[in-house]
Amino acid sequence: MANSLSANDFGVLIGVSERRVRELRDRGVLTSDERGRFPLSNVTAYCAHFRPSEGKASAGGSEAGSTLDAARIRLVSAQAEAREILNAQLRGEVVLAEDVEIIVGGTFDAVRAKLLAVPGTAAARLQGVTDQVVVRAEIAGLVENALAELAQTEVVGTVKDRARKRAGRDAADDALDDESAVAG
Repeated sequence: MANSLSANDFGVLIGVSERRVRELRDRGVLTSDERGRFPLSNVTAYCAHFRPSEGKASAGGSEAGSTLDAARIRLVSAQAEAREILNAQLRGEVVLAEDVEIIVGGTFDAVRAKLLAVPGTAAARLQGVTDQVVVRAEIAGLVENALAELAQTEVVGTVKDRARKRAGRDAADDALDDESAVAG
């Protein structure tokens, strides 16, 4: 990257228009060389422009301009944070409480239904059986089947699937990302 950029390129770098870059230069926040190019050191000056100075607007800036710039910074920060959280979800490092509630709640509902079905299923299978050992073994088997279903619940994969849907992606997109990471 060059040590200096055009007003347009510098604006792209810091997320403002070319016109705003020139306004900041005219107000003394940024500097440009004799060719009208903006040194990269202006990034530091631009950031310093947003630091509050004793509760007043930034040096050379208006209250409205500073408020708008501060709002832009908060917006960009929030967008970056949201993207980081989504990426962590896709990696399986972060789980939303909503996802846990839906996935675990659904699993518990299925197990509950199976357990509530045990008496009816056992009664039909054990009609006329008087041996208590056989009755206990049959009921224990039905309960174990219900609990085995709970143990087989794939929480991480389901959470990743929900995160992919929120991101507008599918598993094929992730496979392509994995291949490009290995190739790169």
